[in-house]
Amino acid sequence: MTGAPGPPLAQIRESAQALLAQGKVEETWEFFLAALDAVLGKNRELELLVLKLRRERIGRHTERLDARQIALLFDTLLAQGGLPEPIDPEAEAREDAALDREIAEAEQAATGPSRGRRKTRKAEPGWRTTGVEHQVHVIEVPAEGQTCPTCQHPMGCIGVDVTRRLTYVPGHFVEEEAHRQKWACGRCKDAVVTAPAPPQVLPRCAADASLLAHVVVSKFADHTPLHRLHRIYARSGADIPVSTLADWVAGVGALVEPLVERVAARVREAYVVRTDATGLKVLDPRSPDHIEMGSIWAYIGDDRDVLFRYTPTGEGATGPWTFLAGRTGYVQADAATVFDRLFTGQAARAVEVGCLAHARRKLVALEDMDCRVAYPLKLIARVYRVEHLADARGLTPDDRVALRRQRAAPVLERLHRWCGLTRAQEPPSTDLAKAAGYFVNHWTALSRFLEDGRLDPDNNLCESQLRDIALGRRNYLFCGSHDAARRAAALYSLMRTCAQSGVPPLPYLTDVLAQLPTARTPSELDALLPHRWSPPASTPVTPAPSTEQAITH
Repeated sequence: MTGAPGPPLAQIRESAQALLAQGKVEETWEFFLAALDAVLGKNRELELLVLKLRRERIGRHTERLDARQIALLFDTLLAQGGLPEPIDPEAEAREDAALDREIAEAEQAATGPSRGRRKTRKAEPGWRTTGVEHQVHVIEVPAEGQTCPTCQHPMGCIGVDVTRRLTYVPGHFVEEEAHRQKWACGRCKDAVVTAPAPPQVLPRCAADASLLAHVVVSKFADHTPLHRLHRIYARSGADIPVSTLADWVAGVGALVEPLVERVAARVREAYVVRTDATGLKVLDPRSPDHIEMGSIWAYIGDDRDVLFRYTPTGEGATGPWTFLAGRTGYVQADAATVFDRLFTGQAARAVEVGCLAHARRKLVALEDMDCRVAYPLKLIARVYRVEHLADARGLTPDDRVALRRQRAAPVLERLHRWCGLTRAQEPPSTDLAKAAGYFVNHWTALSRFLEDGRLDPDNNLCESQLRDIALGRRNYLFCGSHDAARRAAALYSLMRTCAQSGVPPLPYLTDVLAQLPTARTPSELDALLPHRWSPPASTPVTPAPSTEQAITH
């Protein structure tokens, strides 16, 4: 048995019956339709609210659009007439398919044709090694096995079968003692000569360059807190206090400062400087909460030089306004107001380059709540396909900008037109109007990459460098002081520059720390930068004759 209708429904019924009693049938239908429209509108608002809360609670793991979802959204848009301009989905699909074919052909041409070549199948061990010790063990057939069992004639070697094995040797400590001889004159009893002491990386520090490098790489490349590293070392037999490890990190941070300043000089002179920032908690006894939120500013140069700078606050006066003061070249950043003075002449007269990925995220945030964003997202995806095609063809900057103007510029023009019409049609307070308005307000900066092939459409390279900061602060939570945060920024700079240059950080830092105490001139420091560093020649390992016996299968 159903319950009685609630007060709102009863009121609607009474009003409808009153209209019908007066013979006003058409007005009754209009009344019902208006009430239904109000109910549907309210239901729509509740659905959007639920989706928004679900996104905020669960979060999204990807920004990629599902092809079936796009097709459904386009069907909905066409049925409702929700696009500011008419589109042809079949033509859109053909254009995307053609662009994908061009990308595949360019990638195939870059790798070279494989037909007609004789393929030599080699047994792959399932791993790849770089810079590991290589030992060769020769396993000889025993003397009694070198005679033919059929005719008793001596056999000859016709080749070798190679079997590879990968062995793990756990890291271990070696405690070295230097016994320095003392010589004295037995006649005059005045002269005493002592053998020179081994060179030290840090004053009054018993750690070798290899150990210092391992501590720094463990903390700033592998994101291992020092208290955890203390336990790892203790299991290997070296009980090093956490305070000692912290002192070593501080000493290395101070030692590499001249080298990091050379990176900073290269970044300032770069043709394009990419910048962004993230927060970092720092202990500060002067604060009421004993902790402050500082800022790590990232700057990326032309040769993938990565520089981090720490400032106690997020104010531009202590960050990009000072570091990039007077710059007139390109600066790529998001549209945060803290960067405005770099482009208005107050701190610099740089040329602003926007971030298309940053603008795209505002549309992705509405993907589950407003099907109209499927169209601009599809246009942005086509722009990135053009970039993929340029990468596959290995185009020079001049050829790349020509391809952009031919293939990407018309797509961007359609995106700009859609954003302008959408912002004009939507109420200003809606999220869709704000997302479209972001494109319109910053369009010159967002489309700047069309004028120079050395510019990127987004600032993802810079943002990806800040992931290491995020991973590190998740593990060690905060820095012990503002000075420690500054040293951390310097060491992160070297770690990320090594990563961008394809240089393994542990051997690099082991070699560089041994040379830094004597490097003084800019040219000597430049020779130690990651992009110019080459590993020192190592002594080849000569295997001893093996007495192992061959295994017959």
